[in-house]
Amino acid sequence: MEMVSKELKDIMVYLRISGMAATLPERISYARAKKLSYEEFLELILSDEFERREARALNTKINKAGVANIASYDWNTTTQYDRELVKKLFNLSFIEKKQSVLLFGPTGVGKTVLSRHLAFAALKAGHSVLFTRADKMFDKLKLSTIDGSHDRTLRYYLKYDLLVVDDFAIRQLTRDEADDLYELIIERHEIKSSIFTSARAPEEWQKLFPDPILGNSALDR
Repeated sequence: MEMVSKELKDIMVYLRISGMAATLPERISYARAKKLSYEEFLELILSDEFERREARALNTKINKAGVANIASYDWNTTTQYDRELVKKLFNLSFIEKKQSVLLFGPTGVGKTVLSRHLAFAALKAGHSVLFTRADKMFDKLKLSTIDGSHDRTLRYYLKYDLLVVDDFAIRQLTRDEADDLYELIIERHEIKSSIFTSARAPEEWQKLFPDPILGNSALDR
Protein backbone atom coordinates (compact mmCIF):
# COMPACT_ATOMS: atom_id res chain seq x y z
CA MET A 1 0.00 0.00 0.00
CA GLU A 2 1.22 3.50 -0.83
CA MET A 3 2.58 5.73 1.94
CA VAL A 4 1.47 9.33 2.41
CA SER A 5 4.26 11.79 3.23
CA LYS A 6 4.16 13.94 6.35
CA GLU A 7 4.21 17.06 4.18
CA LEU A 8 1.08 15.92 2.34
CA LYS A 9 -0.65 15.06 5.62
CA ASP A 10 0.21 18.53 6.97
CA ILE A 11 -1.30 20.14 3.87
CA MET A 12 -4.49 18.09 4.27
CA VAL A 13 -4.74 19.14 7.92
CA TYR A 14 -4.28 22.79 6.93
CA LEU A 15 -6.97 22.49 4.26
CA ARG A 16 -9.24 20.69 6.74
CA ILE A 17 -9.43 17.52 4.69
CA SER A 18 -7.40 15.39 7.09
CA GLY A 19 -10.03 12.65 6.97
CA MET A 20 -8.77 11.92 3.48
CA ALA A 21 -5.41 10.76 4.87
CA ALA A 22 -6.88 7.52 6.25
CA THR A 23 -8.08 6.25 2.87
CA LEU A 24 -5.63 7.99 0.53
CA PRO A 25 -2.96 5.22 0.46
CA GLU A 26 -5.61 2.65 -0.47
CA ARG A 27 -7.06 4.98 -3.10
CA ILE A 28 -3.64 5.62 -4.66
CA SER A 29 -3.00 1.87 -4.94
CA TYR A 30 -6.47 1.36 -6.41
CA ALA A 31 -5.98 4.16 -8.94
CA ARG A 32 -2.68 2.69 -10.13
CA ALA A 33 -4.09 -0.82 -10.37
CA LYS A 34 -7.10 0.38 -12.36
CA LYS A 35 -5.03 2.89 -14.36
CA LEU A 36 -7.39 5.73 -13.49
CA SER A 37 -6.88 9.08 -15.14
CA TYR A 38 -5.99 12.11 -13.01
CA GLU A 39 -9.55 13.34 -13.34
CA GLU A 40 -11.01 9.97 -12.27
CA PHE A 41 -8.64 9.79 -9.30
CA LEU A 42 -9.56 13.31 -8.21
CA GLU A 43 -13.26 12.48 -8.48
CA LEU A 44 -12.70 9.33 -6.40
CA ILE A 45 -10.96 11.01 -3.45
CA LEU A 46 -13.27 14.03 -3.49
CA SER A 47 -16.30 11.71 -3.44
CA ASP A 48 -14.81 10.01 -0.36
CA GLU A 49 -14.42 13.38 1.34
CA PHE A 50 -17.95 14.43 0.38
CA GLU A 51 -19.40 11.24 1.90
CA ARG A 52 -17.40 11.77 5.11
CA ARG A 53 -18.68 15.32 5.44
CA GLU A 54 -22.26 14.27 4.72
CA ALA A 55 -22.04 11.59 7.43
CA ARG A 56 -20.50 14.07 9.88
CA ALA A 57 -23.19 16.66 9.14
CA LEU A 58 -25.93 14.06 9.66
CA ASN A 59 -24.44 13.00 13.00
CA THR A 60 -24.33 16.64 14.10
CA LYS A 61 -28.01 17.06 13.18
CA ILE A 62 -28.88 13.82 14.97
CA ASN A 63 -27.18 14.94 18.19
CA LYS A 64 -28.77 18.38 18.02
CA ALA A 65 -32.23 16.93 17.38
CA GLY A 66 -32.01 14.47 20.27
CA VAL A 67 -32.54 11.50 17.96
CA ALA A 68 -30.39 8.37 18.00
CA ASN A 69 -28.71 7.12 14.82
CA ILE A 70 -30.98 4.12 14.39
CA ALA A 71 -31.29 1.20 12.03
CA SER A 72 -34.27 0.47 9.81
CA TYR A 73 -37.68 0.23 11.42
CA ASP A 74 -38.61 -3.29 12.55
CA TRP A 75 -41.78 -4.23 10.69
CA ASN A 76 -41.88 -7.63 12.43
CA THR A 77 -43.18 -6.25 15.73
CA THR A 78 -46.15 -8.14 17.20
CA THR A 79 -47.99 -4.88 17.92
CA GLN A 80 -51.22 -4.57 15.94
CA TYR A 81 -51.35 -1.39 13.86
CA ASP A 82 -52.17 -0.14 10.38
CA ARG A 83 -48.95 -0.99 8.54
CA GLU A 84 -50.02 0.68 5.31
CA LEU A 85 -50.68 3.91 7.16
CA VAL A 86 -47.30 3.77 8.90
CA LYS A 87 -45.58 3.12 5.56
CA LYS A 88 -47.24 6.26 4.23
CA LEU A 89 -45.86 8.19 7.19
CA PHE A 90 -42.35 7.14 6.23
CA ASN A 91 -42.68 8.82 2.84
CA LEU A 92 -42.84 12.05 4.91
CA SER A 93 -45.54 13.63 2.77
CA PHE A 94 -47.19 14.83 5.99
CA ILE A 95 -44.22 17.17 6.48
CA GLU A 96 -44.51 18.54 2.97
CA LYS A 97 -48.24 19.10 3.58
CA LYS A 98 -47.59 20.74 6.99
CA GLN A 99 -49.74 18.13 8.74
CA SER A 100 -49.36 16.70 12.23
CA VAL A 101 -49.46 13.12 13.50
CA LEU A 102 -50.89 11.68 16.72
CA LEU A 103 -49.51 8.34 17.91
CA PHE A 104 -51.47 6.98 20.85
CA GLY A 105 -51.96 3.65 22.57
CA PRO A 106 -51.07 1.75 25.75
CA THR A 107 -47.60 1.96 27.25
CA GLY A 108 -45.09 -0.35 25.59
CA VAL A 109 -46.62 -0.66 22.12
CA GLY A 110 -43.77 1.22 20.42
CA LYS A 111 -45.03 4.80 20.01
CA THR A 112 -41.70 6.34 21.01
CA VAL A 113 -39.72 3.94 18.82
CA LEU A 114 -41.88 4.76 15.80
CA SER A 115 -41.68 8.51 16.42
CA ARG A 116 -37.87 8.32 16.71
CA HIS A 117 -37.64 6.44 13.42
CA LEU A 118 -39.86 9.02 11.72
CA ALA A 119 -37.72 11.81 13.17
CA PHE A 120 -34.56 10.10 11.92
CA ALA A 121 -36.07 9.61 8.46
CA ALA A 122 -36.99 13.31 8.37
CA LEU A 123 -33.45 14.30 9.34
CA LYS A 124 -31.96 12.13 6.60
CA ALA A 125 -34.35 13.76 4.13
CA GLY A 126 -32.95 17.18 5.04
CA HIS A 127 -35.67 18.47 7.37
CA SER A 128 -34.89 20.26 10.63
CA VAL A 129 -36.10 18.13 13.54
CA LEU A 130 -36.37 18.33 17.32
CA PHE A 131 -37.32 15.37 19.52
CA THR A 132 -38.31 16.19 23.10
CA ARG A 133 -40.30 14.75 25.97
CA ALA A 134 -43.34 16.80 26.90
CA ASP A 135 -42.26 17.27 30.52
CA LYS A 136 -38.81 18.52 29.50
CA MET A 137 -40.33 20.96 27.02
CA PHE A 138 -42.72 22.36 29.63
CA ASP A 139 -39.90 22.60 32.21
CA LYS A 140 -37.75 24.54 29.75
CA LEU A 141 -40.60 26.91 28.96
CA LYS A 142 -41.34 27.39 32.66
CA LEU A 143 -37.72 28.25 33.46
CA SER A 144 -37.62 30.67 30.55
CA THR A 145 -40.30 32.82 32.20
CA ILE A 146 -37.92 33.34 35.13
CA ASP A 147 -34.93 34.60 33.13
CA GLY A 148 -37.00 36.56 30.61
CA SER A 149 -36.25 34.30 27.65
CA HIS A 150 -39.75 32.89 27.22
CA ASP A 151 -40.41 34.37 23.77
CA ARG A 152 -37.04 33.16 22.50
CA THR A 153 -37.62 29.68 23.94
CA LEU A 154 -41.05 29.50 22.36
CA ARG A 155 -39.56 30.47 18.99
CA TYR A 156 -37.02 27.67 19.47
CA TYR A 157 -39.84 25.11 19.42
CA LEU A 158 -41.58 26.86 16.54
CA LYS A 159 -38.68 26.88 14.09
CA TYR A 160 -38.31 23.16 13.31
CA ASP A 161 -39.88 21.52 10.28
CA LEU A 162 -40.82 18.61 12.54
CA LEU A 163 -41.33 18.83 16.30
CA VAL A 164 -41.76 15.48 18.07
CA VAL A 165 -43.32 15.70 21.54
CA ASP A 166 -43.08 12.35 23.32
CA ASP A 167 -45.16 11.20 26.33
CA PHE A 168 -47.75 13.96 26.05
CA ALA A 169 -50.90 14.08 28.23
CA ILE A 170 -49.53 12.01 31.09
CA ARG A 171 -50.96 14.40 33.68
CA GLN A 172 -53.12 17.48 34.14
CA LEU A 173 -51.64 20.60 32.53
CA THR A 174 -51.02 23.74 34.55
CA ARG A 175 -52.45 27.00 33.25
CA ASP A 176 -49.03 28.12 31.98
CA GLU A 177 -48.38 24.77 30.29
CA ALA A 178 -51.79 24.88 28.62
CA ASP A 179 -51.13 28.42 27.39
CA ASP A 180 -47.71 27.43 26.01
CA LEU A 181 -49.10 24.34 24.31
CA TYR A 182 -51.94 26.34 22.79
CA GLU A 183 -49.45 28.88 21.44
CA LEU A 184 -47.27 26.13 19.96
CA ILE A 185 -50.18 24.36 18.30
CA ILE A 186 -51.71 27.54 16.90
CA GLU A 187 -48.41 28.93 15.59
CA ARG A 188 -47.32 25.64 14.01
CA HIS A 189 -50.72 24.76 12.52
CA GLU A 190 -50.47 24.39 8.73
CA ILE A 191 -46.99 25.98 8.85
CA LYS A 192 -44.89 23.22 10.43
CA SER A 193 -45.48 19.56 11.29
CA SER A 194 -45.60 17.94 14.71
CA ILE A 195 -45.81 14.42 16.11
CA PHE A 196 -47.36 13.82 19.53
CA THR A 197 -47.15 10.46 21.28
CA SER A 198 -49.45 9.67 24.19
CA ALA A 199 -50.78 6.80 26.27
CA ARG A 200 -54.15 8.59 26.26
CA ALA A 201 -56.56 8.78 23.35
CA PRO A 202 -57.11 12.32 21.98
CA GLU A 203 -60.68 12.44 23.31
CA GLU A 204 -59.20 12.29 26.83
CA TRP A 205 -56.88 15.25 26.28
CA GLN A 206 -59.41 18.06 26.64
CA LYS A 207 -60.07 17.33 30.31
CA LEU A 208 -56.34 17.82 31.02
CA PHE A 209 -56.66 21.52 30.13
CA PRO A 210 -57.63 23.87 33.00
CA ASP A 211 -59.78 25.77 30.50
CA PRO A 212 -61.97 23.41 28.41
CA ILE A 213 -62.51 26.10 25.76
CA LEU A 214 -58.76 26.54 25.33
CA GLY A 215 -58.33 22.78 25.13
CA ASN A 216 -61.08 22.40 22.56
CA SER A 217 -59.61 25.17 20.42
CA ALA A 218 -56.13 23.63 20.52
CA LEU A 219 -57.34 20.12 19.74
CA ASP A 220 -59.43 21.32 16.81
CA ARG A 221 -56.14 21.96 15.03
